[in-house]
Amino acid sequence: MGTDDQMIKKSKIWAYLQVVGLAFLMIGGIQTILANSGNFIAVVCPEMGFEVSAFTFWITCYAFGMAISQLYVGKLWLVVRTPILLTGSFLVCIAALACMSFYTEIWQWYVSGFIIGLSGGFFFMVSAPIIITNWFAKNSGFALGLVTIISAVGTAILSPVDAAIIAAVGWRTGYLLVALISCVLVLPFTLFVIRYQPSDRGCKPIGWKPGMENITAGAEDSSGTTLKGGVLSLAFVCLFLGAGLCALFGGYQNQWSIAAVSWGYDLSFGATMISATALFGICAPFIGILIDKLGPFKSTFIVLAGQFISGLGLIFLHGNPICVLIFVFFFADQMTIVGTLVPLLTRKVFGARNYTKILAYIQIGIGLIGGFSNPIIAAFYEGSGNFDSALWFGVGLCVACALLFAGVAVFSKRLTFVGPKEGNQAPADQTSADELVEEEAAVARIDLG
Repeated sequence: MGTDDQMIKKSKIWAYLQVVGLAFLMIGGIQTILANSGNFIAVVCPEMGFEVSAFTFWITCYAFGMAISQLYVGKLWLVVRTPILLTGSFLVCIAALACMSFYTEIWQWYVSGFIIGLSGGFFFMVSAPIIITNWFAKNSGFALGLVTIISAVGTAILSPVDAAIIAAVGWRTGYLLVALISCVLVLPFTLFVIRYQPSDRGCKPIGWKPGMENITAGAEDSSGTTLKGGVLSLAFVCLFLGAGLCALFGGYQNQWSIAAVSWGYDLSFGATMISATALFGICAPFIGILIDKLGPFKSTFIVLAGQFISGLGLIFLHGNPICVLIFVFFFADQMTIVGTLVPLLTRKVFGARNYTKILAYIQIGIGLIGGFSNPIIAAFYEGSGNFDSALWFGVGLCVACALLFAGVAVFSKRLTFVGPKEGNQAPADQTSADELVEEEAAVARIDLG
């Protein structure tokens, strides 16, 4: 076997280990702490006498913390070694979750939520798109889909396990055991597997060709808009608001247990609804292929159409448990927008030059707007006495998001790229994610040491 063949084989092994490692980071991180928090909400609130909307405000506090963290996340990713950054931020994050075991006052959950946001902001939403686009010169959409499907299957398995732990030992001990499980799942990968770029392992990006020497995201000598030109554009405003409004859908998964009880089901069925939502991740690789074929704009509108239909299905057919599980499965397709399409749209619209910084600023919108998801959804439920009103709100969100993403497509035509392609306008649409990477392949490596 020649040297080139050995390099290709080694690079593939390490690249797909990044995929697995990032998936387990999501399972033990954002999925355990946020997506599966509904298992705790349904138990803690009655025992402690908290209103659901008041208790879930800790997730809003998380969003505030995450929004603040994005002001410096992009810079620290480039100067702090990845194992140190990911392991340190994860441990702080999971410790804040474990501390909930000892709380007696609602404000204490708020403090933990804020700390989770500050630390989780380093890896919850930005780690996968940054690392995957560094390791994959081609098929980055498909690779992100693999991250999602692995994390989704893991979360679907973990949700009923978490619920069973809480039922068996109580929610206080449950917090500690859930945190311990997360550490076992995550730490081996953050310490020994996940690295910022292929050169850290002596590898080349998957799909690398001569002339594509440097593809590391965020390098200053790559093509794209200036930071000021990107952030002050109407395209950025529409993407900021569209991504933020899509993040509001995330609160539904946290409150499926409440919806289940509202519709006459028990808490175990609510946990099954959470699992069904998480299982939507099995579609992620196919959506990744769709993105590579149709581009992120067309794919976004297709996903929103599925969200719209699912919301209406839950409103009118929630009396049938099979229909409920089917529609909550497809209702979860918003996670594809926030986790995959928004990062790819950001790179497409604004280029690679200031990708990490602009993506971090978009995450501020996701945090600030999406952070109100749980209180808003709970307020609709508590105000009307049924969950249908909250779902009608979601149907309206689909329409608003579609209009905003259409605005991104229109206003992106006015942007001008600088760098190696100075003077070129941002492309109006993308036929494949691979072509985008190839067009912006002149990106300098950032040696993290």
